[in-house]
Amino acid sequence: MGRGAFEHNYQSLRVPALSVPAYDLQPTRLALDWPTPTALSTVHLFCADNLRLARWLLQGQQRFRLIYLDPPFASGKRYVARVNGGPGVAAAVVPAYHDDRAFDDYLRWLEPRLVIARELLTDDGTLYVHLDWHAVHYVKVMLDRIFGRQRFLNEIIWCYHGPSAITSAFKRKHDTILVYTRSRNYYFNADAVRVPYDEATVRTFRSSRRAGFGKVPDLARGKVPEDWWYFPVVARLHRERVGYQTQKPEALLRRILLASSAPGDQVLDLFSGSGTTGVVAAKLERHATLCDIHPLAIEKTLLRLRRLDPLPAVALWRYRQDHNGAADQMATPLEGVHRSEEER
Repeated sequence: MGRGAFEHNYQSLRVPALSVPAYDLQPTRLALDWPTPTALSTVHLFCADNLRLARWLLQGQQRFRLIYLDPPFASGKRYVARVNGGPGVAAAVVPAYHDDRAFDDYLRWLEPRLVIARELLTDDGTLYVHLDWHAVHYVKVMLDRIFGRQRFLNEIIWCYHGPSAITSAFKRKHDTILVYTRSRNYYFNADAVRVPYDEATVRTFRSSRRAGFGKVPDLARGKVPEDWWYFPVVARLHRERVGYQTQKPEALLRRILLASSAPGDQVLDLFSGSGTTGVVAAKLERHATLCDIHPLAIEKTLLRLRRLDPLPAVALWRYRQDHNGAADQMATPLEGVHRSEEER
């Protein structure tokens, strides 16, 4: 995760109430010393088991136009974070979270969270599920069952560079984001994510009006990106990284939020980690609900949100059954989920 000039990023905003053993019958709002907000966005930040919270949101008739899920990947690894760094002070390495369930247990654990995510979408809502090679093909089949194959929208490939010790295969340097919609009438703002045409394409059309077989694109308008995206990983973005392994780059979430939500919309992230979804949502004037069961992830998110200008309004909540994050780990999928022909 790096050392040196950016050690000051590897801190966390300590909230002792997140680390005490707790059994919360309802979400408990925690006191938070927060400056006067100056932004139009609100972030509700929950330290909670995400399935338990999702059921509570569903009971309260909460719905979201965009849900982004970045669950553990079934990587078999244990991840760490860096904390308490500063000028001339090396950050300490502490445990962050485990991703070492048996694979079948992992799939049983993930499925009910995907089922309820569909129920939490608005009629024009979209779900993005971020995975990699470990489990994505199994989860694709699962999502086809939950949403119906007709509601599959995209398989986005996020490509990146980075060191790798692999010498017996091609280097694994991409993640896969599966995109599903709640109905055929989903929201998608193509103009918000247009990018410039490649210079070679511009030169080609300038040299010959026949280059596109009679079709001439609006070169000044730009194009909607393909389903493969290149963004650097956070390890290469020194000013973004906060010492939390698996942190995602803001540019990746920015494209997702611009495409599938509008200012003022409600966005949900049930595996929020270091809070990139909330940070980008606040910058884009969306309202975010974030959830992570690990206090360290919540504290990292709070620190990132507090550094924003303009500053969003933030509400901090705890909704846990214990302080180890053991609640609802092996809950069974919801029963009786039916899709109407219109939804299909």
